[in-house]
Amino acid sequence: MRLLFLGCGNMGAAIAAGALRQLPDVDITVIDPDVERARGLLPAEGVRFHSKLASVADQTFDATVLAIKPQQFHALPGSALPGNCGLLISIMAGVTLDGMQARLGTDRIVRTMPNLPALVARGMTVGIARDPISDADKGLVSDLFDGSGRFEWLESEDQIDSVTAVAGSGPGYVFAFAHYMMEAAKAEGLPDPLADTLVRQTLLGAAELLVSDARSALELKQTVTSKRGTTEAGLAVFEAEAGLPTLCRQGVAAARLRAKELASDD
Repeated sequence: MRLLFLGCGNMGAAIAAGALRQLPDVDITVIDPDVERARGLLPAEGVRFHSKLASVADQTFDATVLAIKPQQFHALPGSALPGNCGLLISIMAGVTLDGMQARLGTDRIVRTMPNLPALVARGMTVGIARDPISDADKGLVSDLFDGSGRFEWLESEDQIDSVTAVAGSGPGYVFAFAHYMMEAAKAEGLPDPLADTLVRQTLLGAAELLVSDARSALELKQTVTSKRGTTEAGLAVFEAEAGLPTLCRQGVAAARLRAKELASDD
């Protein structure tokens, strides 16, 4: 399988590295103006690096991953892509299927939304495409993103803004919660290194349990909450009026609205 990556920042490199792990005999070509930086993000074996698209103008690929920024895409002439770049797979935020089809002149396009944990092969990616994309193309996309975490198909492109607000922005919410938990631990008199370790390991363990245990998040919460115990006392504050239930709904709604605004600029 021959894959072309147009752009090789952290996310593009994470997906390419996942492809190298997941797909046997994959051959990857990377186009990035900063070739040395791109080389530093990927293993050399199985990857070719170029700084300009013109270098691969006469080559054929099974799929091309558009891993550039939206503003770079809008400045890219459709004719700049190789003559046979195969299935187009976009990881660009806010660029719609209509926008890509209009600029690139093809409907063989998949729009995806990965998230940051792809950097450690624990990403959550969703995708949407229109017919006439084939089952083989869908299989290629699933296999590609399985290498950097988990992949799910959406039923409608309308869902992608909500997914962006939950999974795309979600790591930022978790990191913010971790930061404030660390600050709270230090305010209780714990030394900085211990506060850092306590929060990191607690979040890691809770996340692993949430993934591996068949019980729901609510059931697991109830399991760790004893009557009149310490967890109940803490949760009484977090879940008070205008607490986590309200803040989570408001935060996700605000992120979804912003995602929709970005897409409308497409």
